[in-house]
Amino acid sequence: MKNRLPTIFTLAILLLIFSCEKLSQADDPYPISSVDFVFLQASNKLYVSVEAAKGYQGGTLDSVMVLWQGIDASNTADTIRLLDDGTSGDMISKDEIYSRKIDNTSSALKNVIPASAKDSVFLSIMGIYSGKKLSEPSTFLLGNIRPKLGSVFVPDTVTRPTANPDPNITNTVKFSVTAVVSDPNGLNDIKRVLFRSYHVGLDSMMHGGNPILLYDDGAGAEGSGDLQKGDGTFTRTISMTENATTGTYHWTFEAQDLSNAYSDTVKKVLVVQ
Repeated sequence: MKNRLPTIFTLAILLLIFSCEKLSQADDPYPISSVDFVFLQASNKLYVSVEAAKGYQGGTLDSVMVLWQGIDASNTADTIRLLDDGTSGDMISKDEIYSRKIDNTSSALKNVIPASAKDSVFLSIMGIYSGKKLSEPSTFLLGNIRPKLGSVFVPDTVTRPTANPDPNITNTVKFSVTAVVSDPNGLNDIKRVLFRSYHVGLDSMMHGGNPILLYDDGAGAEGSGDLQKGDGTFTRTISMTENATTGTYHWTFEAQDLSNAYSDTVKKVLVVQ
């Protein structure tokens, strides 16, 4: 029995050392965290950021990359270096937050987010520590995508009707304006399509600057002027009376979705003579 005591004591010491080594490794947390992605639709840019520690398990950080696959996880990734120097979209230098703004264009990326995208995007963050690569895959929902204005029709010139000799009758001329609208989230996501009217000569917004709405309700000639409900073509019949102000108008069109995101604007010029 006396000969076994040193052996038991030695095993206990080895177990204690092994436990301490495991505890030491556990205290070195995984160095990549807080991965974030935003699609900046107004500027058509992608923003990626991540927190990356300076060291990990004895290695020092060499670089941080985003492996960008776009809307398909099977795509061959674009490899783009993230920065911590306060440039190219990085906000604060040397704060261990690596980030970058990337143009969502074919000149900058193979995996461009198309206008029709509406679901998820796929990327991985790769940190290189003294030559050792660590990868952190991530998936993000694109969320709401802004509506898009397609073709917009406004006549170039409209002639104001002459005054009716009968003071009880006002002459009127009617014409239609249309705007084709699409939304990756579906036409049911369209809240309204509108334009605002500005008179160049008067340097003034007409109708108090209030929006004038177009409709996709299929109400026909006796209503809004729209011919087919739910086809994405929004229409309004404009009635111009003999009392209309002549001159050049700028009509600025927009579409707004249920998340209150606006499309890019389209400006048309109308001359009333």
